[in-house]
Parts: sequence; C-alpha cells; structure tokens
Amino acid sequence: MKQEINYNIDLTFKSEWWIYYDEYKKYVEFTFRELKGGEITTICIPLAFCIRHTLELGFKMNISELEEISGIKANIKFSGREAHNIYSLHNSFEIQLNAIFKKFKIDKEITNQFSELSADLKTIVKKVHFLDIYSYSFRYPFGTDGRTKIFEKNSDSKINPSINFKEIKELYDHGIKLLTYTTDVIFEQINLNN
Repeated sequence: MKQEINYNIDLTFKSEWWIYYDEYKKYVEFTFRELKGGEITTICIPLAFCIRHTLELGFKMNISELEEISGIKANIKFSGREAHNIYSLHNSFEIQLNAIFKKFKIDKEITNQFSELSADLKTIVKKVHFLDIYSYSFRYPFGTDGRTKIFEKNSDSKINPSINFKEIKELYDHGIKLLTYTTDVIFEQINLNN
C-alpha cells in the first residue's frame, strides 16, 4: 500500500543556507537515482539548473561560515548578475579555505584531500559556468531581449550547446563532498589543534 504524501509543507522553518543546499542536493541525487533509459533528454534543462543552483547554494553556505573562521570578509554579492557567478564563488571559497589552512595549520593530509576534491569541483564549475554564467541560460530559452536563443549551434556561437551528464554526475558526486563536509572537517581540525 502506497503511503499518502504530505502535500502541506510549512516553509517557515526552512530559511537557512544549509536547508536549501541540502534539499537541492537531495533533489539532484533523487533525480539521478530515479532516471531510466533516455528520460534525461526530457528533463536535462531543469536538472542542469538544479545542479548549478546546488553548487551556488553550497558555495554561499560554506563561504558565510568560513568567513567567521578565517576572519576574512569574502567579496561576494547577493544580488544582481554577479551574485550567481559560480566561478567567482568557487574562487572565494578557495581563498577562505587557504586562509584557514594557514591560520590553523591544518593537517597536510586534509589539505591534500581538499586539493583533490577541489579539482573536480573546479572542473564542474568551469563546465557549468561556461554554459550558464549568471544562472540565466538554464532558466530561459531566450536572452534578455526575448528573441536571441540561449543555445544555438552555429559557427559564430561562443557556447558549445551540449552537456555530458555522465561526466557532470561523476564530477558532481566528487565535488559535492567538499561542499557538504568542509565546515565539519575544518571545525574538527581546529578542535584537534586547540
């Protein structure tokens, strides 16, 4: 017997970075887990958006927590086009972590693990950023003029309008670990050193 779904959700208690991040992350994981056959061709744009947005939320969540530990204010925006630039957010994330590594002399094995996971994270960020710089391309089929197609294959196009979800999923699965566990590992390392 199928259990009835609770359709009435109180959103009052969801206003935290980690809750938004976790729900988007779970949605992406659920979608990949439930996909069968060629179904991805019919949901590729929303899935790409959710992957991209999960990364953005993960960076913002981590940066806001890491700023308090590093004592360095990150130069990130929360409004306008630049607020959605995941390439810039990734750079701010790395700046915060490197400052913390120096400030607290984090174990070399931990910093090496960070470097490995960060490489995958940086690769997915580059790929997704290239296709959707300001979180617009995966949401709308046309540019801000309402006429120019976002993804159009022609010789003048700067964007190769294709995405390999097998590759993206592998990079996502590795890189997302860094966004999910960074602050826990940092707090554990700081507590061990004090």
